[in-house]
Amino acid sequence: MADDQEIRRQITDAIIAAEVKMEFSVCLHPTNTEEQKEKFLAEEIEEPIFTYKKSQLPPVSFPDFVVHSEIDALYRDRMGHTKGLALLLQLVEQDREFSALSQVLFPVKEIGNMPPEKEESAEEPSIDAKEIVSAFREALDTCEVQGWTVEVVDECSSRMFVNQWAKKVAVRADVHVTKEELAALTRHEIGVHVLRAAHGARQEEPLLSVGTLHGRLVEEGVACSIENTKAHRRIYERHLAVETALTHSFRETWQELCKSGCDADEAWTHTLRVKRGLTDGASRGAFTRDAVYAQGYEEIQQFVAGNGDMASLLSAPIHPDEIELLTKEANMQTFPLPVLLKQ
Repeated sequence: MADDQEIRRQITDAIIAAEVKMEFSVCLHPTNTEEQKEKFLAEEIEEPIFTYKKSQLPPVSFPDFVVHSEIDALYRDRMGHTKGLALLLQLVEQDREFSALSQVLFPVKEIGNMPPEKEESAEEPSIDAKEIVSAFREALDTCEVQGWTVEVVDECSSRMFVNQWAKKVAVRADVHVTKEELAALTRHEIGVHVLRAAHGARQEEPLLSVGTLHGRLVEEGVACSIENTKAHRRIYERHLAVETALTHSFRETWQELCKSGCDADEAWTHTLRVKRGLTDGASRGAFTRDAVYAQGYEEIQQFVAGNGDMASLLSAPIHPDEIELLTKEANMQTFPLPVLLKQ
């Protein structure tokens, strides 16, 4: 019979085997995005209708596991979330069911802060995807992270994303950014998403290699705080998009974002992100993951205001409330901040 540590390792291996296939930016990206966007913005259609590739996901199974401790409870919750994510991908194109499960996996909460005023940059976004890839690779070297790849992809709903299980950073081919944006995005993608995973893999406790449930939910909050301590307006626009989409159609959500100050193209991008996974633009519902950006950012700002140590949060994908437990009971090591993140 396997001992507890071996069972825990089997659980984390099963999580990685399942979630390595769950690239939401790809799996939930409609195959007819450009066609529907063109018709929608030209007002040839009232609401878009989206189609998707079928995701081929292996069945998710875990060894028998009994909860005896707080650490065990963290494993239980993390397993449940992975099963939920797999089910969510099976519900793509089943609009009502997809939205209902999404709200369970990524709960939407009220946020307290006002979004910052929109800033107009005098700099033109002249840095293309290949240059971004080069900068990200250089940052990986600076952080002494090995075994990761950075590549350009053609079809995904995010400008860039990190697959922590495949050790891959992807940049969409049509992306252009400014020098200021590149520095911020490097901190966000490499300094947080990559580093938390890389540091977690070096920890003694297997769970820290995949992160806790609440650690995963606050991941984007950590990244947004490191990217820009004053917050970026887009995370509040995304939260507004989620809240609106839950009770409004695609066009109504798009219109609300236009009223809030987004141009037509920005509003389309935000609305597409929160309507991913749904087929009928007239459906009320959302992929609610985009709510965790602003929600997580505000949680992390409270943590920092209370003299919380960001180095602990960058040592594994964990939540601030779990630092003490994991340090004492799981021998979690705190790694120093890399030069990339030192202000």
